Amino acid sequence: MNNVNLVGRLAKDPETRSSGKTQITQAILVTERPIIREGKVQKDPETGYTQTKAEFHKVTVFNGVGASLAKHKAKGDQLAVTGRLHYSRWQDADGNDRYG
Repeated sequence: MNNVNLVGRLAKDPETRSSGKTQITQAILVTERPIIREGKVQKDPETGYTQTKAEFHKVTVFNGVGASLAKHKAKGDQLAVTGRLHYSRWQDADGNDRYG
């Protein structure tokens, strides 16, 4: 099963481009997870808050959903995403295999 649920904040404004008849909107979603060492969640000694590590996710949305995302969301806004993971492989100008 290939299902993904993410909740985070946008790192920058969504960007839309066209490829033929298809509109492609890309966004960078930042999620945070607690830092765990030796099986324990780490706390900041001064504030007592849980220490976290940020992770950045490239999210691609197509056509109407992408247009709505670009119109109504901006950097810093919270966003919930449900989708699937998809990886691509291509060769760059130097002939090196690239993945994304």
